[in-house]
Amino acid sequence: MKSKLFTVLTLPLMALVLASCAGNAKKELTPTEKKAKLYFNQGTRDLVAKDYTKALTNLLEAASLAPENSDVHNNLGMAYYFKKSNQRAITHIKKAIALNPKNTDAKLNLATIYMASDLTSQAETLYLQILEDLTYEGQHRTHYNLGLIELAKKNNIQAAKRFQMALQVSPEYCPAHFKLAEISYNAHKYAKAFDQYREAGMGTCYNNPEPLHGQIESLIKLGRYPEAISKLKDMQERFAMTKYESYARRTIMKVKAMQAKGEDNTQSFSRNIGGEIKAVGF
Repeated sequence: MKSKLFTVLTLPLMALVLASCAGNAKKELTPTEKKAKLYFNQGTRDLVAKDYTKALTNLLEAASLAPENSDVHNNLGMAYYFKKSNQRAITHIKKAIALNPKNTDAKLNLATIYMASDLTSQAETLYLQILEDLTYEGQHRTHYNLGLIELAKKNNIQAAKRFQMALQVSPEYCPAHFKLAEISYNAHKYAKAFDQYREAGMGTCYNNPEPLHGQIESLIKLGRYPEAISKLKDMQERFAMTKYESYARRTIMKVKAMQAKGEDNTQSFSRNIGGEIKAVGF
């Protein structure tokens, strides 16, 4: 049975988007617009610095001076979101979209908040709208998030199609490889899962332990014990002084015992390391 420990945080899902500037640079700004832009830019810098109280203060000033600016309301909504005020966040991001129906960043943020609030139907509607924006460069994340929605519905076939579409847009997008690996593993297709976990552990996701753990578990299920031990030693070195090192040390002993006995103990092999470890960098 799969351990809850290795449920990967969907950080791509939570990649909230901040507008970087307000106003039209091609026209001469009024004194009020200039002042609004100063507050907006400072509030945005505060958001990036995770100083959400200052961000909220500055962006409220910007909104009072530029109440019809879509980007201001998008970032103000994000400030409220990070201050755990979801309803006010939703109100301002909806206003950002109403002011500019082509504000894809605001739609993405609203969909993300809906997903975090388990409002998957509303999120799905927005993600499908985002797919219609042919100029948006992050459509691999859109497909990925739609795949997560299909997984929540237990539509594994449709989910896999979405993850594959994400990889068509961005072949090295490791979270999609990881989710495909999980689907294969749960379907007992361990050789395929191993290959997909290996892809999931490359590039920007190299420092995540979860894909390596998936490779190890797949190898154990396949009875490829020497390879599993090699991967476990790699885990010991790469994730020293963490619970992964302890897991690797214990598991090496178990796998060596299984190898020595020549017994098939893979069905009873536990995936649990113990404790709560959250994925980083996905």
